[in-house]
Amino acid sequence: MWNDTSRYLGELLIWEIEDYLSAQASRPDRARVAFIRLAGRGEAEAVAADLEAGGSFYAAAKRAQSLGMTLPGEMFGVVTREECPEVFEAVPGTTFPPVPEGDGFLILRLVAFES
Repeated sequence: MWNDTSRYLGELLIWEIEDYLSAQASRPDRARVAFIRLAGRGEAEAVAADLEAGGSFYAAAKRAQSLGMTLPGEMFGVVTREECPEVFEAVPGTTFPPVPEGDGFLILRLVAFES
């Protein structure tokens, strides 16, 4: 299994690039995203630093939740070009820096574009 890891990761990167190029050509209006909703700036910066260092988005979300750092809300959703235009200029797999949302902060990761 481990012998195929580099081949799998290469294929995954190709799929992400193909998805990005397809999105640029077809200009989709919707994207599937993952969210981590955090209670405060300090928590958001800590999770963002972990993600920047190469941490797993899902593992960071679960760890933040177990430490009581998260706010209630869905982890997955769909955003539109009108709501988040910056998402549509990114490559799937991109994680965006924390932004204020309501009483807390939101970290968003682009999963895929919808056609």
